[in-house]
Amino acid sequence: MLTFGKDFPPGKTHGQHRDMSILLKHSDRLLLIAPHPDDESLAMGGFIQRALKAGAAVRVIFVTNGGSNPWPQRWVEKRWKIGHDESRRWGAMRCHEARSALKKLGFQKEARFLDLPDQGITRLLLRADLGILERLCRELDDWKPTLLVLPSAYDLHADHNALFVLLQIALDRIGRRDLPQLHYLVHSRQPDLVPRRIGLQLADHEVHTKRQAILCHGTQMVLSRKRFVAYARPVENYFKPAPELPLANGHRIRDAFLSAGALNLTVTLPASHKRGFSLLIVAESLARGSLRWKLSIPAASRKVRLCGATTGAQLRHATVRINGRFAVVKIPIAAFLPFSRVFVKFKRPTIFLDDSGWREVPLPKSARNVCPPSENERFSASQLELP
Repeated sequence: MLTFGKDFPPGKTHGQHRDMSILLKHSDRLLLIAPHPDDESLAMGGFIQRALKAGAAVRVIFVTNGGSNPWPQRWVEKRWKIGHDESRRWGAMRCHEARSALKKLGFQKEARFLDLPDQGITRLLLRADLGILERLCRELDDWKPTLLVLPSAYDLHADHNALFVLLQIALDRIGRRDLPQLHYLVHSRQPDLVPRRIGLQLADHEVHTKRQAILCHGTQMVLSRKRFVAYARPVENYFKPAPELPLANGHRIRDAFLSAGALNLTVTLPASHKRGFSLLIVAESLARGSLRWKLSIPAASRKVRLCGATTGAQLRHATVRINGRFAVVKIPIAAFLPFSRVFVKFKRPTIFLDDSGWREVPLPKSARNVCPPSENERFSASQLELP
């Protein structure tokens, strides 16, 4: 069985708590999810070594091949234009590197590669793509893990945080909502603000092996060697699920709750409030299926239109009240109750990483459906954008 040490209190550094650990047993069945080749080494290099040493059954899934990685490819191949064929070739190179890295960590089995679009997981999520959900459900059903290790909702890479949301929805659809999970952060500006952190203490030889695995990713070393190698450190941090985060945790979605038939959100705005700020909402409704919405945040208080996240179709009205650095949003959702999941994300234009990741909205019992759908219902939901 899997057991955990005590949580890291928020804001504490690695050196202040040396007794935190994760204990693995030979009876564990571990499913490790990597959005891209290299995440297996950066985030889980020590964990994989420890799991194999314990005799646990381990499966590693790479969700994308990492082909949309233009700047290192331009540098290595001395070309500016990168088309589909070039991206496919680069992705194949990265998959080969990932296999080499896993062997360095002691993993001798073949990893699974889903070959989903790199930099495109959010698009699949917002499309309510049933194909990807069915695929994830099958992977979970096939392996029947006792522990799922996956990227955190608060990771700033869009593929990482969108994959988290997709996996939570998939778990609901196969009736495994209570499956134990560990989350990891690869891209984060303030990791100490995420609560319920626990640390896996690595021995010197495990740190060394993790470093060697990271170096197997030669395509990434040309521009990011120093940054990548820095992940080989004595403590590998993970986070236990915590949907109800404290208010002052640094997340843009400062508060989120359902009350009186409305979704109520308080958003901390950037210092320079200008056009381009929006909210993305992903909801799974028993009454209406998969809902994907977008709401633009105005510069001043007023009513705004809730739109379909991908179609842009105007739906119902919501109200936004601007109070200094805060936007207080109220969206009527009574017609869509009950929900199984609701996630919200603040979005603004960025070059690469997101401003913040997704935040799950805690649901009161009156607004919640926790029963898994029947076999016929599991993949019959569609993206319903109703007035």
